[in-house]
Amino acid sequence: MDDRRAALLLSLLALAGAAVRLALAPATAAAPGDVRLVSVDTPPGGLAATARTAARLARPLLPGERVDLDRADVTEITRLPRIGPAFAQRIVAWREQHGPFGGLARFDSVPGVGPKLLEALRPYVMFSGAMP
Repeated sequence: MDDRRAALLLSLLALAGAAVRLALAPATAAAPGDVRLVSVDTPPGGLAATARTAARLARPLLPGERVDLDRADVTEITRLPRIGPAFAQRIVAWREQHGPFGGLARFDSVPGVGPKLLEALRPYVMFSGAMP
């Protein structure tokens, strides 16, 4: 008789737990795991323009192509050889704090830029002298 009482008590506890869970669960019209698609605003020019920009920024610089270090953003600067995202961010931060570089001599003031890096970047950079 004790086994029956224990089984009945466990069954009642499980039923009470299910009832509490059902009562406290938020009411949703969708079944769990349903996916709802949300519209996303596309940038001007559409997805094709965004794809072209992403492809251009993902590839390395072509021969003769240059990056204007006085105007370029972090993503554009990372296209330069030997420049990663953290270093590009440091270049942009220095430029925002001190103004445009105007030439390689002032670019040398950025921490981490030395003679070897200057020579490696010389064919790939230009300086407009203006801030973005």
